Amino acid sequence: MFHINLLLYFCFVIKLCFKYRLFFAFFFIFKIGFAQDDFHNLGIKGTFHHGFIAPHKPLVNEVIKGHTQIFELSLYKNTVGERQWEQYFNNPKIGISTMIINTGNDESLGKAFGILPFVEIPLNQWKIKWNLKFGFGVGYIEKPFDRETNYKNLTIGSHFNALIFVNSLWNLPINERFNTSLGLSLTHFSNGSLKRPNLGINLLSVNCGIGYNFGKKKQLVPFNEVNKEKKWNSFVAVSGGVKEIPPIGGKKYLVYSFAYQWIKTTSNKSGFGGGTDVFYNTSLEPLIKRVQNEDKGTIGNFRFGIHGAYQLTLGKLTLQLQVGGYAYTAYKDNGNIYSKLNSRYFVSDKLFLNLSLKTHYAVADFIEYGIGFKLK
Repeated sequence: MFHINLLLYFCFVIKLCFKYRLFFAFFFIFKIGFAQDDFHNLGIKGTFHHGFIAPHKPLVNEVIKGHTQIFELSLYKNTVGERQWEQYFNNPKIGISTMIINTGNDESLGKAFGILPFVEIPLNQWKIKWNLKFGFGVGYIEKPFDRETNYKNLTIGSHFNALIFVNSLWNLPINERFNTSLGLSLTHFSNGSLKRPNLGINLLSVNCGIGYNFGKKKQLVPFNEVNKEKKWNSFVAVSGGVKEIPPIGGKKYLVYSFAYQWIKTTSNKSGFGGGTDVFYNTSLEPLIKRVQNEDKGTIGNFRFGIHGAYQLTLGKLTLQLQVGGYAYTAYKDNGNIYSKLNSRYFVSDKLFLNLSLKTHYAVADFIEYGIGFKLK
């Protein structure tokens, strides 16, 4: 099962390896400051990934039979700094990717497919650019768990799943139209405990790609930094979700949450803060009876937590990593620490849509969907 700390560790290792080792090697081979004042505004790219399923849990070994291959086709827009956030993030690519995946196990997993919007951010301004591409969307597994016909697949219990993708890559422009890349990626499938089993699938891959730019040429907008006011903002959000608890094929339970949060803007790109969470998880009452042999009644469904948060702001979209601890929980089996990978899309200056993945260590708790409001 995916856990956000695994993703952060993966990105951190890639950053250390490339930033402090390979950067200096490329420094002496290619000149710094590769200049280009205009760009074709659209592009298409094909990428081939070769890798393996990472056995993050012992049961995952049951579905690992061979190497994996991913065929990725991306359509993207080259931003030129027309919006302020684009300039802060070195004029990233934004687009949508489709994937066809050979899982290496046609018998238990079959083929997999995915589609996801993404952003690809340059982390330097050299001729060979080090980019970080990430996105999340929808994935489809051809052969999920089936008690009678596919009982060996204990990783995924549903056809449709959340798809999370991260690629740390080097990008080399050949000319104004063609570019190539070499990278290391993580592709994750999980249904957030909507249907058991849900250990999740993590694909680690090396990849290479070739892209072609087309469309109208646009001039790069001169950098014009407008510093955001460094102040505290407060937010409220209400969300809900559905989860299934063991045994496989069991009853589904509703989950509700309320969050109040403070975020301090510390730069044009990011901020820090914290908040409080109230969860009402209707699956906890039967779990407390079954696992702890106690009867807490409906009060056992409540959990109260306090969390810290780091936020990235990309225009109307904000991405947050939250790590918290329970001030009260009657159910003890999954510990007192929780985390959230949270995204918010502002449909107006105040109103936003909320999507989060909540986890405990290496186990997803649930996916929640909601709405929120910026108070000040």
